Amino acid sequence: MQKQKKTKIKSGSALLLTTILLFVILSMVVSLTYVTVMEQKMSSKTKSSVGAFFNADSGVEWALNKIANSSGANISNVFSGFAGNKYPCPSGFNCDVYFLDENGKVIIADAPLENIKAVRSVGTQGGETQRAIEAAVAAGGYSYTLYCYNNGGDGSPVCPASVTIGTQGPCDSGFKVVKELGSWGNCCKCVNYQSYFLPPGGSCGGNTGCWGGGSCSSGIFGKAYVCAQ
Repeated sequence: MQKQKKTKIKSGSALLLTTILLFVILSMVVSLTYVTVMEQKMSSKTKSSVGAFFNADSGVEWALNKIANSSGANISNVFSGFAGNKYPCPSGFNCDVYFLDENGKVIIADAPLENIKAVRSVGTQGGETQRAIEAAVAAGGYSYTLYCYNNGGDGSPVCPASVTIGTQGPCDSGFKVVKELGSWGNCCKCVNYQSYFLPPGGSCGGNTGCWGGGSCSSGIFGKAYVCAQ
């Protein structure tokens, strides 16, 4: 009788130990599985985050390069079809760019290219993960005012028949016309029969006629443009 009780006690103890051991092993398996799944998720998110970041970076470089090598006066001349807010990057870049003004606000309508002070690019990866990068547009380089003559007999350079803003026009190599200032010349002042310079876009006063047989005439000699790098 006592042997049977001892045998039952030993069997019960062995079963309990086996159950505890199985529970411990199961807990370890569950923990390892959870850790593995979490690591895979984190790895996937990291890859998506890095991919989105590089897409955003590519968008910024693309936009800044187009601005730096532009030949148009307005944003839509450089970024075809731009009408405000976001502008899609080229196919395969997986990003959108936004143009910001001097106040850091998104430009919502077509405007002069010089209004862009910064570019913000939002890259996506996998359709869900987004990362944004913002970069300032480099300030323009050296600029100068170019005066040209309508008549080659008066001087040089001679003004072209037509000038398109954003092109080299009459400017030196490496420069482009950013603004037309208007016509320049001279105005007549009958006091002492003197002439004085007429600045671009200006106008002469009313006292252009002379009395007493003196001679003094006003005239337009050419045009002036702002050339910039």
